[in-house]
Amino acid sequence: MGKALRLLPLFVFFSAFLFPQTELDARTIAAMYGWDYVSVPERETVNFPALLEGIWTGDDRYVFFVPENTAEKAAVKPTDIALILKTYYGWFYDRAAEPEAFASQSERFLCTATTKEAERLTVTAEDLLNRPPRYDTNGNAVPYDSGAWELVVKYNGKKKYETRIPVAVIGNELYLDFVLRFDSSESPASSGSELTGYWQGVCKRESIRLAPYPRAPEIRSYYVSDDGMYVLRFWETTMPYTNDLASFDDTGKTFSVAKHIVSSASIFTCVTGRSNRIRNIVKMPLDFGDYKLDETGMICVFGKPYMMKVLGKDSAPGLMQIVAEANSRRKDPPPPLFPPSDLNWHWDLIALLEKDNTIVREVRLRQRVFAETKGEGGKIDALAASMYGTHLKLQENALKISDEARKKIKAVR
Repeated sequence: MGKALRLLPLFVFFSAFLFPQTELDARTIAAMYGWDYVSVPERETVNFPALLEGIWTGDDRYVFFVPENTAEKAAVKPTDIALILKTYYGWFYDRAAEPEAFASQSERFLCTATTKEAERLTVTAEDLLNRPPRYDTNGNAVPYDSGAWELVVKYNGKKKYETRIPVAVIGNELYLDFVLRFDSSESPASSGSELTGYWQGVCKRESIRLAPYPRAPEIRSYYVSDDGMYVLRFWETTMPYTNDLASFDDTGKTFSVAKHIVSSASIFTCVTGRSNRIRNIVKMPLDFGDYKLDETGMICVFGKPYMMKVLGKDSAPGLMQIVAEANSRRKDPPPPLFPPSDLNWHWDLIALLEKDNTIVREVRLRQRVFAETKGEGGKIDALAASMYGTHLKLQENALKISDEARKKIKAVR
């Protein structure tokens, strides 16, 4: 009993870090360390962005954020997700997750790659930038061509099973690998390069998937100066969130950034304890690799887009058409094991050599009979041979037994 009690705190510690943070988890961890509980700041849930609505395609899946009716957009509510997996090397499209209404529109095909019932996913969005609205000279609102949000995906409508996926959209491209520009105070003057300043990271995810993600251990952010860039590591903490700044010095200059980052419903920090001095920095030459900035210069995405929007199709029938067309494809027959050969067998010479040859005639006759009878004659001969072999074996055993009997009689006499 005592051993079980000693192991209990260790189990509570690990269980708190295996699942997405809830208020109860945060209170438990704070109590373990003797800290006052401070809840993680919550972002406001916004109407689902129009830039995200529609069908998106990637290397291994389709994601369809189902558009809401115009009357429903007045209230913030969860949006349905349909997720199509390109299984079997892309030759079968599995309707892995979809709203219940889709089943009545088109029958869902079942095979070894599918489950009996599709998953039910819903999503809400939290804005990561909170940019002010824009207006033209006539006072009309001008929408942005880009944006960044944290998607809160719930599985089967249960809050217990949810995950948060930060996404950025630039035009018709969706990215999961990106950073956001944030103002930093007490920073030295810069030359005005498009990358100069503080770029705050997010909990990077690999895909929009069917299962919740584990908690992210750290976040990477960057501070770009005139002579290079600084890599800043933020790790998860249970310390209370504050709006304080943390700073570091280099070559007589002081750089300041936010001390805490809120991402994936967790708090991340770049300093230890209550300190405001950053010590774990790495300076290197400026190299963002393959990057792209949005029109406002607030979003920087890396590499190729994770998904591209499917233009012209933004409805359930359009998605069902994509699935039906893909699953109606058939692979071409495999190539022959041996390539065709232009070898000349000289059948005329072979026929001349076989002419008036009695042995060849007998062979050809047996081949023709075998083909016409489908080998029945050979089967009969094989059966007769096996029966004859069995008869010989029985006869041999009988003779062996009689011989042994004669030897016993002689021995008795």
